[in-house]
Amino acid sequence: MRSAEITRQVILHAALNLFAEEGFETVGVRDIGLRAKVDPSLVNRYYGGKEELFIEVVKACHADWRHLWGAKQDFAARVVKEVLHGGNDGKVLQGILVMLRVTGSERARHLVDETLGSSIFAQLEAWLGGPEADVRARMLIALIGGMAFARDLSGDFPLEDARAAALAQAFEASIERLLSSSPSV
Repeated sequence: MRSAEITRQVILHAALNLFAEEGFETVGVRDIGLRAKVDPSLVNRYYGGKEELFIEVVKACHADWRHLWGAKQDFAARVVKEVLHGGNDGKVLQGILVMLRVTGSERARHLVDETLGSSIFAQLEAWLGGPEADVRARMLIALIGGMAFARDLSGDFPLEDARAAALAQAFEASIERLLSSSPSV
């Protein structure tokens, strides 16, 4: 028999995967319970329901994203590893996919907005610093989100090794340009 905390984490992980794969609207409490291999009533017991669990998933995704920031000098390499190769168990990539799939649901967008508000850009702007941090933050989110979306569509970019390396190099260079306090955007 597993502990309540382990069960909570298993449910959270199952929900994260399902929301990343299918989006908010199509996933139900029963689906989450099935994926977590627990009675669906435990989802409600531990989280209060699908919306409350979704909020916890959003918070976890944001924490994973913030953890990726670290030092700017190797940020681009960390993002390339995460987005193109699924490093760090793919947690950041999963979070990006959750956020991308939010666009199809008015309710999910509202929950994300209530949970993160404008802090999603404000915190990144502060971390970037320098001129045009507001523009660079939005471009960075668009670049990373776009690459994650393209990877998801194509099934991990089925490219020959040399072409995959060229893609990684171009992606990293684009991120580096946006990190610069005087980008040529």
